[in-house]
Amino acid sequence: MRAHPIIDYPYRWFPMLVLALVLAIIQATLSWGYAGVDWLPAIIDGITTIGWFAALAYLAWFVVGYVSILQTKVITVAAGILLWIAGSFMICDIMVRIAGIPYISFASTIPFRLLFGVPTWIAIILWYQLIVVKDPVQEEEFIAPQAAAEEEKPEAQEEIIDRITVKDGSRIHIIKVDELLYIQACGDYATLVTPTGEYIKEQTMKYFEGHLPTNNFVRIHRSTIVNVTQISRVELFGKETYQVLLKNGTKLRVSLTGYRLLKERLGI
Repeated sequence: MRAHPIIDYPYRWFPMLVLALVLAIIQATLSWGYAGVDWLPAIIDGITTIGWFAALAYLAWFVVGYVSILQTKVITVAAGILLWIAGSFMICDIMVRIAGIPYISFASTIPFRLLFGVPTWIAIILWYQLIVVKDPVQEEEFIAPQAAAEEEKPEAQEEIIDRITVKDGSRIHIIKVDELLYIQACGDYATLVTPTGEYIKEQTMKYFEGHLPTNNFVRIHRSTIVNVTQISRVELFGKETYQVLLKNGTKLRVSLTGYRLLKERLGI
């Protein structure tokens, strides 16, 4: 089961809260300037209806994140907007009928609600979809599902290698595994990077992933396997990505799945 992208990365809470606050301010301002209502009901309307919008956006992940059918995503977009409008109407109705706060006709507020509500809702769904598209590829490449990992573990334990031979013309290089810094994918070949040079080996990344010592090597990206003993530090790179800095100064990109594997391997 995929973790919610906001819960899985706590630092995302802050920009999400800022976005919700901005939307609430926009709606309150439009209610005041466009519809001519007082500030107090405009602020109450903005905070409560955007809070309802945020709750629906949070729950939408549990549809988009687990159902890959296009029609379902289209229905989610339409149903989310309708539920938000319906909930907003109930909030305004409660504000007028129960709280006794004077307010304008709800119908006159629908245009500006849709003006920013629809693009924001579509952007959230597309962001969820982007995460869904990225994760399965990484999980498949890194054999993230636990069942697949358990199936391949016996094979990896049977044929752990401690050296790699590379033929270079008439010469044969013998590379000790513990001398490797990292391995970079290059089609059906792999580049073995050591302190003394780089060597091209006609072998797949999947082979190395299954035959290198699992306590020292981890696949941090679809195209990279790194020797964890050579890592100097792990740092945030960009908004949602990480990178590792090796002791020799090399920087390597880390995927989200690779980062989780790396944390497990390093015990952090």
